[in-house]
Amino acid sequence: MSTDAQPTWRERWEDHYASGHTPWDTQITPPEVEAFWAAGRLGGDGLALDIGCGPGTNVRYLARQGLTAIGFDIALQPLLTGRQRIATHAADIADRTHFVQADVTRLPLTGAGAAYILDVGCFHGVRPTERDSYVAGIVANLRPGGYYQLYAFDRTPEMAADPDRKLMGVEDNEIAQRFTPQLTIVEIIRARPDRYPCRWYLLQKP
Repeated sequence: MSTDAQPTWRERWEDHYASGHTPWDTQITPPEVEAFWAAGRLGGDGLALDIGCGPGTNVRYLARQGLTAIGFDIALQPLLTGRQRIATHAADIADRTHFVQADVTRLPLTGAGAAYILDVGCFHGVRPTERDSYVAGIVANLRPGGYYQLYAFDRTPEMAADPDRKLMGVEDNEIAQRFTPQLTIVEIIRARPDRYPCRWYLLQKP
């Protein structure tokens, strides 16, 4: 990392993983994701994308459902960890799991026809000026009838007052404003509070 300039977004995340301070890496798929798949809204085939996948816990889960799962993350280290975990503990699904280092506001694919796209805590950290690019990538890669499931922090006054987090979080009506009418909101569930109030959003492409 350069010592005479602000670290890039990628470098910040590489530093997080290098330090070992990764409390989000629980290796547990959220029950809300499991509930989605248990509800039978989609069959267990096709393509799934995990946006901001980290070490790939949910990539493995989605592959276990029978999907081909691709995880995207801006940092390389968690992707290497994810590949190692699959090689060690889930070699039977290795051919259905893939990891790509990429900026999630500039996904390196379009028209992928994904049945399901998941984001557990990535969108709410994207700079507001880059969120429309993120949205365009989701819309371009989701097939008609496919679902996008998002977990995000609400933007709170406390967050806005924190210099390190003032651009984080999602405004009350922001998901509707940014994603509709390209996607339709199916449900919004207020989640058990994390560090900040948070919600799960489920959207579908008409």
